[in-house]
Amino acid sequence: MIIKIGRPDTAIALAQARSVMVLSFAQLLIGLVKMSWITEAEGDAWLSGSALPAEVLALIATLPKDVQFPAKAKALRMTNAVRMDPLVLALAAGRQIPAADMDTFFTTFAEV
Repeated sequence: MIIKIGRPDTAIALAQARSVMVLSFAQLLIGLVKMSWITEAEGDAWLSGSALPAEVLALIATLPKDVQFPAKAKALRMTNAVRMDPLVLALAAGRQIPAADMDTFFTTFAEV
């Protein structure tokens, strides 16, 4: 019997690459403002810890009541943004941002 070994499964490789994509809070905000996904004023408020962008608050409001405060606290005081975090995925889905564009965002702003 001959077993053919092809290329590594690209879906698995892509999932592994995404699982380690992380941005610092500063890198995230720089990218969000640069891409005009949030305004500079929203970025300033989030950076100061005084407010989250309306879009983030709106998404958190859709979550079950018992996880809304933890989600808000995590978003407001985050140190890192993880590519595959459920909140990141939900925000990207809400804006209809393709997965490949999110990959590009994370790889681009990881260099800032």
